[in-house]
Amino acid sequence: MTKGKKILIVEDEMVISLEIAATLKRLGYEVAGQAITGIEALRLVEETDPDLILMDIRLKGDMDGIEAACQVSDRFDLPVIFLTAHSDEVTLERAIAVSPSGYLIKPFKDRELYSSIELALHKHEIRQRIRPEKIVREVQSDLVHLSGVSALVISPRGIVIRANQNACDLLETDQADLCGTRITAWICSDTATADTPPVTEGSILPCNVAIRSQKGTIRKVSIETGFIAGEEGRIQGYLLVITPV
Repeated sequence: MTKGKKILIVEDEMVISLEIAATLKRLGYEVAGQAITGIEALRLVEETDPDLILMDIRLKGDMDGIEAACQVSDRFDLPVIFLTAHSDEVTLERAIAVSPSGYLIKPFKDRELYSSIELALHKHEIRQRIRPEKIVREVQSDLVHLSGVSALVISPRGIVIRANQNACDLLETDQADLCGTRITAWICSDTATADTPPVTEGSILPCNVAIRSQKGTIRKVSIETGFIAGEEGRIQGYLLVITPV
């Protein structure tokens, strides 16, 4: 066991957080801190320099655990294990897209927690040695710097993972409402034909479609699609650039 490793707990239910802290101490780990919001978690990461983060997906405030984990990966490159009572498909796909080091469904047993932590720490140590590609993370981080275009990152099955402000403005929505939805939900159904299949594994969006914003505005757009390849060349998602026509 990697004794003495510091672990940050991000959990907005204090009773659960205290139970996890007690379990970690019993297993020989050090509790770096306890946060109830994503913003507080980022602050504590800077202050305490943990070795691993246990992150609840549903948090208080505007930033959920998945968004907080994205920022942790972008800024600190630390292993994150998601803790959640929610195992629905959309939540799972959003979580997987962040490339977490583990995913535990509540309630979990001490042994499950221990095994997940040890495996995550071991995998992270190996990753630090070989420095594999981090293309998905870099693309998601770079979205905020793209100007003049509307860009989104979607999972291989068409779930929106990240979007820049231009894309949110085009769809008249915000990041919180856009992420977790299927990209096909924003495409007008009357523009779909046999030649324009929805995004699923193995198929990509058509080039020219009409989209309907959250407020009902319909616009014709051109969509350019690029593959996002991860380790060993496996497709981890798509980058979509949407241009009004």
